[in-house]
Order: sequence, then C-alpha cells, then structure tokens
Amino acid sequence: MQIERRKRNARALCALVVSATLANTASAQLTYIAGYEPRSNVVQHSQVDLDIRDIISSFPKWKGGDSIYNGGLLNDCTTVAGACNWNGTSSLYPTLWDGTCTHTCPAADSANPGQKCTLSAADACLSTYGIYKYGKGSFKGNNKDDAASMRTLRGFATKLGDKGASARVAAKNNPFINKMNKYWAKQGLNELTWGQDIIEAAFKGTCVKNGNSCVKSGGVNLLDFGTVGNDFRVEVIKKGIIYLNIFPYVIWEFQDAINDCHGGDLGANDEIPGGGSVHAWDEAVAFYTGSLEGILKGGNNGLASCDDGNCELQFQLSDYRCTNFGTCTADADGDPWSGYSKNNEEIFKLFQQGEGEITEAAASSNTAATKCDLPDRTHEKAVTKMLVPFVQGCMRYLWKTKDSQKAKEAGELFAFASAALPFIDAVDPVAATKLFTRAWKLDFTTYTYEETKQGIEGTLSRLGAGEGIGTISCADIGDLVDSSDQLLAAGCTDPSSPSSSNNDTTLGLGIGIPLGAIAITALVFVVLLWRKSSANSKRVEELTMQLRGPGKDFYP
Repeated sequence: MQIERRKRNARALCALVVSATLANTASAQLTYIAGYEPRSNVVQHSQVDLDIRDIISSFPKWKGGDSIYNGGLLNDCTTVAGACNWNGTSSLYPTLWDGTCTHTCPAADSANPGQKCTLSAADACLSTYGIYKYGKGSFKGNNKDDAASMRTLRGFATKLGDKGASARVAAKNNPFINKMNKYWAKQGLNELTWGQDIIEAAFKGTCVKNGNSCVKSGGVNLLDFGTVGNDFRVEVIKKGIIYLNIFPYVIWEFQDAINDCHGGDLGANDEIPGGGSVHAWDEAVAFYTGSLEGILKGGNNGLASCDDGNCELQFQLSDYRCTNFGTCTADADGDPWSGYSKNNEEIFKLFQQGEGEITEAAASSNTAATKCDLPDRTHEKAVTKMLVPFVQGCMRYLWKTKDSQKAKEAGELFAFASAALPFIDAVDPVAATKLFTRAWKLDFTTYTYEETKQGIEGTLSRLGAGEGIGTISCADIGDLVDSSDQLLAAGCTDPSSPSSSNNDTTLGLGIGIPLGAIAITALVFVVLLWRKSSANSKRVEELTMQLRGPGKDFYP
C-alpha cells in the first residue's frame, strides 16, 4: 500500500509542474503560500511555524532515550519514575525557564527601515519555553515609527484581548473569539487571557489559573498539570500553542482587514503598493499555513501528504487529520486516506475569494454599504471550516481514550477538545459538558464514549458563526480508520434535506400521476373491450343457434 501511495504521490507531484511554474513567475516581489497568491509581503509572518518546529525539536528525550514520551498512564506519577515532572527530573520545569532573555533590536529608523533583531544565544532564549516567550524565527523589521522586534507565540495570546479596542469590531467582539471568551469565562478562566493561562500552566506544571488563583470545580483544582504526566503536558504545549494561541489570532487578522475595509482606510496595513487592508487578510493566511508548507498548492510535498515532519500549523493539521478520516479528496490519486485535504482546498478557495473581495472594495466608492460585507461573510465560512480538524481530533482521541487512558492520548484529547468546546457549547451545552468532563475533568466514566461522540455529531450542522453555520456536515468529518485504513468508528450520516425530500416527492408525483392515469385508462379500455367482446359472443351464439337449428351442433 505504501508503494502504491508513493506512485500516486509522484503522479500528483507531476500534475503540479504548471502551477509551480506560475507560482514562481507570477510575481517577482511576493511569495505564494501553499498556492495562495498574496497581494502583500507576509513572509516574516509565515515564519512563526519555525518557532513551533524549534519548540518541538527542543523537547528533551525522556531520560536520554529515543522518544520525548515515557508512555505513562494518565494521572500516574509513580509507575514511571518522575513521570509527572519535566523529562523525569526532580522538578516540574527547569529553573532555566525563569532566566531572562534579551534580543538586540534596532530602534525606529526612517533612513534604514527593515532592520532585524540580533538573536541572543543565551540558554534561556533557546530553551523550549524561551522560544515560546521571546521568539526566534519570525522577525518584525523596524520602520520610521517602531523599533524592530520579535514576533512571539506567547504574544498571540497576551495581546489578543486588547486588539482593535477602538475599531469597528474589537477582537473580543468577533463572533468566533467572543464564543471562545464567553465559554472559558463560564468555566472560571479569565475571559481574555485563557489561551495564555492554559499554555503557561502546561509549561510550568501548575493548576490552570485565573490571575493568581487556581480555577476550581467542585472545590478542587479544575486541572493540575503537575499531576497529569509529562506526556500530557508535552501534547498540550505542542498542539495548544497552535489551537489556543495562534488560531484566535488568525481570526483577528481577518477581522482587522474587515475593520479597515469598513472604515474606508484601505491603506492601513499597506506594505506593497495596492496591498491595502488585504495585508491583514494575507497575514491571517500566513499564520494559518506557515512558511514550511512552501508555495505550491497542497503545501509541503504538493498534493501528497506531508511525510517529512516539516509541517506545523493548522494547514498541516487539516491535511494530517484527513488521512485518519478519509477526507483527502482534493487530489486526483483516488485515495481518500492520503493526499490533499478537501477541507484545506475549500478553505483556500475562501481565502482567495476574500482577498479578491477586499481588493474590489478598495477600488469601489461604496465600501461600507455593500462591498465590505462580502469578505466578512467569507471569513465566517473559512473560520467555520477550520473547526473540522478540531472535531476530527476530538473523535480520534475520544476513541483512543475510551477504554484506557495514557497521558499522551489524554493530552491530545484535551488540546482538541479545548479548541472545539466553545463552539459545541454554543449549540448544545449538554454535549459540551460530556466532552468537557472527559477532556478536562479526566472523568471517563460519567459519560460514555458513545454518548459523547453522538452529542458532538448532533452539533455539526450548527457549528461556527454567521454565514459559516450549516457548512459542516457528517461527510466533512468522515469515518475514523487506523493506519491500515481499517474502520475503527463510523461517522454520522447526513440527513436528507427537506428540499431533497420535496424534490423526491415532486418527482414521484410527476412520474406517478401520469403513469397512474395511463394505467387507469388502459384498465377502462380493457373493460370496454371485454364488455364489447361479451356482447359480440352472445350475438354470435344467437346466430349460430339460428343456423343449426334446434338440437344440432355447429361442428360435426
């Protein structure tokens, strides 16, 4: 099977030759993002994925072995010595993480803009936590007003709450981010800093806090990262930074572009002449995709699945999950378990559509009235589709933890559930409670796997916001399979739409009524013939009797 897949992948790559040529020659200034054509320079923005890559590679091997995992069970700190401490040491996290890090960054300079920071080689800067907090791969060059700086993953979470405070729609009031904030506030977390607080707790091995106080549930800490296991923490750090820190910021960049459009200030984020507010839209695409995916449609490795580990952000997640659920149908290899995610294909069409809508609005004199509503609706559809791999992740790790729970798989369930819960809760709080109980309270008995799964499936068609609601179906999620493509858990089935049923009824009536009329007419005709035949028979019999006379047969 793997050999056949490689053959199909090779054929898919050959099909990309023309698009690769176009991507390389269409613009001398701008760099494509996995097939998306930007209208501004967002290369540095896309390089946030380098920090994710370096954070993951900086995780120490467990006690010098071959893996960063110890294979321990959830909430078991004793069977494997040091299982709940960082890398089996005697502490929950290295004291090195408390050290200071200072990168050297040029001041504002109108004469020499675009200068970058010089990275410090201090251990505190290059540590796992240091890369998260201080940045490493994504630079912000200086300009006439601002000094150079580093773009940091932690900054996505810490700065989001105040973004757009004076804008038409602040970040916290975006329909997606607002659902996130309200949900986590309901659970006792800080409404604006929940993303930072969860990841900080995972790094430091503490309870999840609101301010300086642990969030409680039933009088006990809601979740304590000091007891769940090193493997749990590693998974939450790896995935949570993307799902809980970067993802909300992707949404904000869309909103920022829409705000600029409605405000008529279409040059607010301009880096390239003509870029206008679309620069913020391009930033959203860059933060969703990353730099490691390259310029070709389909990302790293083209329309084939990423198989070299050099893919990190949400784009990679969508492609990776499609291999588990048979939704890799955006390529021509005929294999739904390998290749380019249908979900990514749909999202990228919306990305390009929204960019075009903003560009058209920039050329229009009627931006606020009509034109800027179009990219707003497009962003609602695109972000809603981004929920698909989060739901798939929930389904996969609900199944993996249904009978027994290792710390690693439980940590993955936690990360995926934390991304999906606000949207599930907005549709069905009971379904969300079942998932929260398993993923956050680590209670795997109160609600069964089956009822939790079914609860989530019941929300699919209503997930998202605005124009996105109704765009996720059971077919988008698919069926869960193992590494040999053998079915593990069947997905739900989409109901027939009322219009489809009406069409079927109309079609049936359209066919049935004429056929019925024909049948009735034929029956009447037969009856008439029979009656006529009977009358004729009687008349023949009478004539025969007259011809033969009394007592004689007609035939000799």
